[in-house]
Amino acid sequence: MNLTKQLKGKALNIVDRLVPVRPVARTSDEQNQLDRESRRMHLYFCRTCASSITVKRQCEKLGLRVVEKDVMRVNAYRNELVHGGGAPKVPCLRVDNGQSEEWLYSSDAILDYLKNRF
Repeated sequence: MNLTKQLKGKALNIVDRLVPVRPVARTSDEQNQLDRESRRMHLYFCRTCASSITVKRQCEKLGLRVVEKDVMRVNAYRNELVHGGGAPKVPCLRVDNGQSEEWLYSSDAILDYLKNRF
């Protein structure tokens, strides 16, 4: 990873910790339904990856409570990512549809999915 990406990721990590995200206002029934749906999604991310932070903040903005898995802190999450999705790339969103799982790797694909779905 080059120095520019590392610095950008570290700067965004600091911003992410200091600047809170305001979620979209919803009724409690809508939010409860959204919570049930979003618990079937797992976000594999890294705290120093700018794309991961962007996706994570978008989930927070939409009021989604996805299961967050930091692959740099827990080796088991990295192993899940490699064995399930096939590549050790972040960000990755795993969506459990009941019968099948969908693994989205590109941050653009993840953001498009979230925008269209929610």
